[in-house]
Amino acid sequence: MTNSFFLLSLALGVATGALGGYIAEKKGRTQRFGFVIGFLFGLIGILGLLIMADRSQNDELSDRSE
Repeated sequence: MTNSFFLLSLALGVATGALGGYIAEKKGRTQRFGFVIGFLFGLIGILGLLIMADRSQNDELSDRSE
C-alpha cells in the first residue's frame, strides 16, 4: 500500500512539474524553474506561476522605450 501511494505521489509531482514547466515557458521563464516549482509545491506552485508577471511582455516594453 505504501508503495502505491509513493508512486501516485511521484506521478502527481511529475505531472504538476510538467504543467509548471509549460506555464513558466509561456511566461518567459525557464522550463526548469517551472518544473521545480510545480514538482515541489504542487497546485500551490502552479497557482503561483499563473499569478507571476509575464516576463516576455516586460522585455518587449523595455526594448520599445530604448
